[in-house]
Amino acid sequence: MAEEVDKKEFSWISEIFKKKEVFTGLSYTEREALIEDMYKISYKPEDIIFKEGDDPNACFLIYTGKVKIIKNKMVVLKKEVSTLETGSFFGEMAFLTYAPRVATVIAQEDTVCFVLLKSAFQSLLNKNPAFKGWLESLSAKRLIKLNSI
Repeated sequence: MAEEVDKKEFSWISEIFKKKEVFTGLSYTEREALIEDMYKISYKPEDIIFKEGDDPNACFLIYTGKVKIIKNKMVVLKKEVSTLETGSFFGEMAFLTYAPRVATVIAQEDTVCFVLLKSAFQSLLNKNPAFKGWLESLSAKRLIKLNSI
């Protein structure tokens, strides 16, 4: 069930956004506007947050807990690519490529994430072409790394 972000969480997200490479091209006002569009959602262990091949509709910031990133290597072979913890941001690459998700993300333990919908992110990209260019470059680097695994 989705919940609104409270003032303490807003401050926490703001501090994380200042440090995340993904958001370095944004002004304070732009970061605040994104945070205002976010909401909080909880996951139980083994809940699938999204699957490889899904359409991208949101990106996530982990507030508490852990998630594992799984990449399909063949029809039946899956490889755990990474584990992400508090403060990690994921799912934004698909917003830039418009391509389906390139990996599956599963909660490893009770996990709370702040969620940013694609529509809010796209609105910002449309208003800030320089930020969009920066993210496209970052996305390309990440995709090369993921595909090399």
